[in-house]
Amino acid sequence: MKTTRIYTLLALLLFGANAFAQEWEHIHEFAYSDTAIFTYNDCYELHDGSIAVSSLFYYKSGYGDFYSPQPALMTLSSGGRLLAQTDFYRPGYCGYNPYIVEDEQGDVYALMAYNPDHDFSYFNYFKNYDNPTDHSILALYKLDNSLSIEECYENEIVIDTFEYRDSDWEMFPNEKSGNLYLFSVMVDEGTIVGAYTQSVSYDHNLGQRGKDSTFFFRMGFDGEIINRVGYELPASNSMHSYFLRRNHLVKDGDKFLYYSVGIGAEFSESRSKGTVAYLDENFQYLGTRDIYHMASQYPDKSFYNISVKRSGHQTTYVACNMTYEFDSDCRIYEFDDRFDISESHADAIPVLRYAERRSGNYDAVATVRSVDLLDDDCVVFCYTLNLGFNFNLDSWMMIECLNLELDTLSTVFYDILSNEDLRINSRAYSVLGTSDGGIVLISNSRNLDDSSQRWSTVTKFPTQAFWSIDEAHDNGLKVAVAYPNPGKDVLNIRTGLKDARVEVYDVNGRLVHRQDITENVTGIDAGGWAAGAYVWKVMADGREAECGKWIKE
Repeated sequence: MKTTRIYTLLALLLFGANAFAQEWEHIHEFAYSDTAIFTYNDCYELHDGSIAVSSLFYYKSGYGDFYSPQPALMTLSSGGRLLAQTDFYRPGYCGYNPYIVEDEQGDVYALMAYNPDHDFSYFNYFKNYDNPTDHSILALYKLDNSLSIEECYENEIVIDTFEYRDSDWEMFPNEKSGNLYLFSVMVDEGTIVGAYTQSVSYDHNLGQRGKDSTFFFRMGFDGEIINRVGYELPASNSMHSYFLRRNHLVKDGDKFLYYSVGIGAEFSESRSKGTVAYLDENFQYLGTRDIYHMASQYPDKSFYNISVKRSGHQTTYVACNMTYEFDSDCRIYEFDDRFDISESHADAIPVLRYAERRSGNYDAVATVRSVDLLDDDCVVFCYTLNLGFNFNLDSWMMIECLNLELDTLSTVFYDILSNEDLRINSRAYSVLGTSDGGIVLISNSRNLDDSSQRWSTVTKFPTQAFWSIDEAHDNGLKVAVAYPNPGKDVLNIRTGLKDARVEVYDVNGRLVHRQDITENVTGIDAGGWAAGAYVWKVMADGREAECGKWIKE
């Protein structure tokens, strides 16, 4: 395991005691060849201002580079200091990212699922082959400050553990056998409300062994399941961990709204759209409505990588990808999904407004949580551009602050170790608006020139970092970016700055192009330029706002 590094910016020295005191960056550097690694995936702000980071712990399996995930946790102080880190490894089980919840007294709990671990390096796949299990565990753990378990509550849930063996699928034994996938958790009226999918095993020879089911449950902080209602789905073993990332439930008054996406995850037979299922407080089914993409030649495409956030005015923000052919763009929608049981809901849910972002080189919203609110008037939208279809491009992460009309208030660009001469493919995983107006970003990255070198990162930005050029720069953020780099006949400049222009110079300092910026993306025809290095500059407010080097091949 490589040493974890913490970078705290010297903002206090530059701006005084009250400026940027909260900003910090926690980087865990590791090698893909390590025998055990942590990756950070999601985060929560606790009542004392500290940050709990939901993670996965991977140990090296007995075959190649295959890792089996275990749920893990880390806590950081409000200033970025590592307080505790632990994994919740149980021999013979594997799970996914734990959820963090707090009760009314501020006690911290972790809710997670454990499934039978199928490791094909063992003669019969089961790691606990002496006593193979027939159940999964839905576990609630009360934690102390060191993340040790003070109280343990575990619910056994019987699942299908049939093992289908085939060379095409032997790298995915856990996903192809029956399991319990926990994908939504919230605190509601002093209890824990959640949802999980219970899948059946895959059997290529015999066909479906049954249908998967989605269960909604209410649990007390003593681990007791107060209420649980299940619904059979139209498909089986659809690798739900891919389609149902996290946080698909919102609440509207006395009703729950479940946003369901991807093949086999809907409450309908259609597999080419998203749906919203309406449930009452006891999880009784009230009805389903469809959601569709807007302003696209592919309006019936599925919604991928969604995350949802309830607004303060009875609508829901949905951030998602729309994937088609060999590309993917990033979108944010506001749906008017209010439900009146006295009205007909045969039509799709109206889209109040939407925005889309794309580079043309495969883009993705933050994998786990890509939308949050800073306050009632500011929506945070987080995504990654220029990933490449095989995740092989020098990408960058973006954080946008939008108003309630989804117009851009500010746009910043970020990548780790941007001051070092490295080609890095980074991907945003989660964004969180904090009570002090700051933003926490979770990301994972790899060195394109050394595929074994990886980073998992937690970064805290203060609110000031998003409102001016100087403060963005002081916090390691950019206000413009050029792509593709290297490129050929087109140089694109992306920025949220208004009343700006771009200037391009050759290696001798001669101006070769000047153009006003009127859109978020300004395309420049570089077809007649000689191959080589160029310097681009974005000018705004009478000064240089951003600059960089661009290579024409």
